Amino acid sequence: MIKGLDLINKELKTSKTNNPCLTVSLRFTNIKNMKKLNYSFSGSNKETNVLSFSPDPNETDENNNSVGDIAICVDVLKKEAKEQNKDFLDHLIHLFVHGVLHLLGYKHDSDREASKMEQIEKSILGKLGIEDPYLIEL
Repeated sequence: MIKGLDLINKELKTSKTNNPCLTVSLRFTNIKNMKKLNYSFSGSNKETNVLSFSPDPNETDENNNSVGDIAICVDVLKKEAKEQNKDFLDHLIHLFVHGVLHLLGYKHDSDREASKMEQIEKSILGKLGIEDPYLIEL
């Protein structure tokens, strides 16, 4: 797990800033609270696995080291891991990496953006020994 955090930290440093000390707040929540968060920030009244929130520019800390906040819905995480036959921890790490990439400005609104984001995710996860999360077993 530490190796994974080091890789993510490296991605944060090279993509976001030269600040040697960056922070990401991570919140684990349930479906009810995740739906509320999703509705409050995107207008979508449905459950989701991960949400990312960039810091409010009016509320930055004095060192400007906050990259943002990530919320992961444990209920959805468990359900997806089981349905997709994935290791729980591997899927958790994937969702965290996905959330961090959103904080760094990556999106998946178009096929091109999604492909770029997925390639970065697969690269980071591969270095951690985690299989391609987008492979579909038939």
